[in-house]
Amino acid sequence: MPRTEEANIQIKDERQRRILSSALKVFIRKGFAATKISDIAVEAGMSNGLMYHYFQSKEEIYAELVRRAAAFSRSLLEQVQADGSEPIEQLRALAVRIFRTVEQQQAGGHYFVLILEAMTSGVYPAQAIECQHGSGRPFEALVCIIEKGQRRGQIVQAEPAQLAVTFFSAIVGLALLKVSGTIRSMPDPEILMRVFSTASPAVASE
Repeated sequence: MPRTEEANIQIKDERQRRILSSALKVFIRKGFAATKISDIAVEAGMSNGLMYHYFQSKEEIYAELVRRAAAFSRSLLEQVQADGSEPIEQLRALAVRIFRTVEQQQAGGHYFVLILEAMTSGVYPAQAIECQHGSGRPFEALVCIIEKGQRRGQIVQAEPAQLAVTFFSAIVGLALLKVSGTIRSMPDPEILMRVFSTASPAVASE
């Protein structure tokens, strides 16, 4: 009995998800330059021919993954901004959510590592990734949170864009260490927050 059109669409979607999931792992493990389409095919358990039925090249797969990674990171920022909490709490919530995603080995954690690889490899500069969403300065949404927190005396005074880059770099660097197996678990996000918060750490009572 021939498959229905709905069944064909489901099969296509499932195979595309499998390809992208497998490619994400391979790109992180080997990097863009060293990855071949055959490496992704092996990871996905597919033939090269079947792979080309869904994606024309590794560049197309990589571009789609970078797009998803950028959309994921932007979505996280929008979620913490939408809750109406104080800027320092938004920054804390962002760190906590990302750390949890990486710790639980979810795709989101791998996305942050991919963004770092994309930027440092020169395939997708930071500005190119940000421009996919029409923002101005790199890390625009994060810079806005920091600027607001500085005006309210919650976040340390320093150039906001530099603080944003430092925050982002610390998180993706830790994510890379976790995904690569260099560290067994992500640290307490409060350690990172102490760098950015103006609040003095609580002193234990004698």
